[in-house]
Amino acid sequence: MKAMFSQWKAELLRTARDRRFFLLTLGMPIAFYLIFINQQGGDVKIAGTFWGEYFMVSMAAFGVLGSSVNTFGVRLAAERKSGWVRFLRTTPLSSVGYALAKTFTQLTLSLFIVIVIFAVAHFSQNVDLAPVRWLEILAWLWLGSLPFAALGVLIGMAGSAAQVLGTLVYLVFSMLGGLMTPVQVLPKTMQQIARWMPTYHFARPAWNLLANRSVQWSDVAILLAYALLFIALAALVQRRVDSRPE
Repeated sequence: MKAMFSQWKAELLRTARDRRFFLLTLGMPIAFYLIFINQQGGDVKIAGTFWGEYFMVSMAAFGVLGSSVNTFGVRLAAERKSGWVRFLRTTPLSSVGYALAKTFTQLTLSLFIVIVIFAVAHFSQNVDLAPVRWLEILAWLWLGSLPFAALGVLIGMAGSAAQVLGTLVYLVFSMLGGLMTPVQVLPKTMQQIARWMPTYHFARPAWNLLANRSVQWSDVAILLAYALLFIALAALVQRRVDSRPE
């Protein structure tokens, strides 16, 4: 437990020194939020809520996705390529402890990203929700980020292709999942595609909470199914890698 906690702290400190995390993973959703809000106006109504609130959730989900596939996944790939994972096997930190430390680190980063986006929306656009509503949306976006942490692990298995794959997944899932453009204004074909995207089912419960609607269990079930799929694929890839001769 002590070794795992030390690894978790080390991971957070390393991320705090990572300019790429602040410029891309955190800077991009903030920049997009301020640009598109100023173009559209935060008081425009969409899906039962104001655009400033709706897009706040979209960019929080966008930031969590970017952290999972671009920061987390690419870093895992780099550690595997450099032999760092093999080195850790010689330390008191077990494989399970390493995986848990990585997961806790990603959850911490996801929580941090959501809080920062919320703060930007509150202070720049006067987004003002009831305290309970803030906590409900924060809790959902935090817990709902688990499937994307699993996706990051899967991308980390891609080796030298992780950077390209992570960027591709980042953009495709964001655009097709309705994070960049509201699903309601997309063509019908694109709306049907969006309903198959994990990003859509990640953001929709938070959008519903903003509009005083309840969370649909179908969104929870679909996200859970995606999480199990990503975990199973990562385990399958890992098994194949371990079975290769040295």
